[in-house]
Amino acid sequence: MRRRPLLVVGVALVTLGSGLLNLYSVIGPSLPERSRLLRKFFPLEFLRLSRFFTLLIGFALVISSLNIYKRKKRAWQIVLGLGCLSVLFHLTKGLDYGEALLSAVLVGTLLAGRRHFTVKSRSIPDLGSVASHIAIALLVVLVYGVLGFWLLDPREFGVRFTLAGSIHRTLRFLLLAADPEIVPHTRYARWFLDSLYVVTIASCVYAGVALFRPAVYLLATLPQERTLAAEIVSRYGRCALDYFKFWQDKSFFFTSSQKCFLAYRVGADFAVVLADPVGPEDEIETTILEFKEFCEENDWGLAFYQTLPDFLSVYKRVGFKKLKIGDDAIVDLTRFTLQGKAMKKFRHVTNQLESSGITMIRYEPPIPDNILAQAREVSDEWLQIPGRRERTFSLGLFEASYIRSTPLFCAVDPKGSMLAFVNEIPSYYPGEATADLMRHRLNSPNGIMDYLFVKIFLHNKEKGFKRFNLGMAPMAGFQEKEEASAEEKAVHYFFQQLNFLFSFSGLRRYKAKFATSWEPRYAMYRNVLDLPRLALALRKISELKNE
Repeated sequence: MRRRPLLVVGVALVTLGSGLLNLYSVIGPSLPERSRLLRKFFPLEFLRLSRFFTLLIGFALVISSLNIYKRKKRAWQIVLGLGCLSVLFHLTKGLDYGEALLSAVLVGTLLAGRRHFTVKSRSIPDLGSVASHIAIALLVVLVYGVLGFWLLDPREFGVRFTLAGSIHRTLRFLLLAADPEIVPHTRYARWFLDSLYVVTIASCVYAGVALFRPAVYLLATLPQERTLAAEIVSRYGRCALDYFKFWQDKSFFFTSSQKCFLAYRVGADFAVVLADPVGPEDEIETTILEFKEFCEENDWGLAFYQTLPDFLSVYKRVGFKKLKIGDDAIVDLTRFTLQGKAMKKFRHVTNQLESSGITMIRYEPPIPDNILAQAREVSDEWLQIPGRRERTFSLGLFEASYIRSTPLFCAVDPKGSMLAFVNEIPSYYPGEATADLMRHRLNSPNGIMDYLFVKIFLHNKEKGFKRFNLGMAPMAGFQEKEEASAEEKAVHYFFQQLNFLFSFSGLRRYKAKFATSWEPRYAMYRNVLDLPRLALALRKISELKNE
């Protein structure tokens, strides 16, 4: 997360402090001499309204302080207006000069720091942010009610409230439940109860409004965007990763023409785009530039992850640098055969396993429940292997609805028990087949995955596919005649020294048993300081929260 300017932090704190002071200032009656003076100029009802407005402004300022900290332009505009009104109502509710002065200071700091508040409100609602705002709103009501009951003079209600009693009474108000034991004895006590009802209702209204936009987006807008994304991918898709671009974990950014889009996620205030934009080639650069501007408006960092070599010149032209992050292992199916000396090992494994009664079965979707249950058992065992875990974003994960919808290649023993499986997914590269999850039991025979892949390659060759993509081997070094910057070489050297933690070379060695060629994949970034932020963002968006 980027460091906030001290002035922004200061304005956020002043906003929060001014809001809390507004709330505190209405707990308790005004000074009698000041009230008498004000009643000479204003009717009593206006003075009561001033207190209510001060209360609501305080409520709004506390909630808005979080968006002020995030440098939101709209929040700056709202808080500036609230600050000006706060000055007025502090004076008209009780000639509270001190509180009015702090509100004036708030207005002054907002004006002084106005150039920092440039971040636009998100067009795509963030449920996490909405939830935090609603939680703050409810907390404000709870604290206001508890302090009100606890600090009020016993004469107001004829009883001295304990802290526990104050919490109990306030919770009843939050639930909009009447409390017959609370009988106001004074005019101010009646006003306090009214104010508690008002701020409780305000918090409920705020929660409803805050949830409305995400609900509309999730129920109406997002399904339409996902449908449009799938249509664009079917027409302009270029690689296997395009399949994951219209998954439920992705957000979408479309060009104004609606012909080109990119899929992304945000983690730690950093937007990570999966591979390249999808659409007509003449709109790729426009899409990158428009999304770059969109990220700047939202105060996000930006990187593209696992891009193809096809558009390197475009990224360079708009200010991005490349970091090679790995190579996709490609098997040439037109040349794949079990014949010949080079394939002796695979012939031996295949013959040995088949002589023991192991066979390969391909199940077409929808996968039957009993087969799905066996695949779940295999997956659960595989996840027990140290270092294995479910990941998302550029991969799928074992979800029943997902596995049920894809072809499943299974290695099965003579008793019909599943030993390993690979699920096949579509690739949008012409003539290419590919797979996603590749998992086996802990006690499966040696060579079971080799056997399964051999059978998969032969099956897809028979079906007319020209190549098979085994996925990326990360940080696998550089091929001959491949140009690499000093930054790329340094990053690769660093990760290769950590191979004992990540097993990069082991993954490449396994895929190299089959691969006939390698195709580079890149991360496109703008500044070397973005690389640690990209790593943190990838961890946040690709790992499941319950792990």
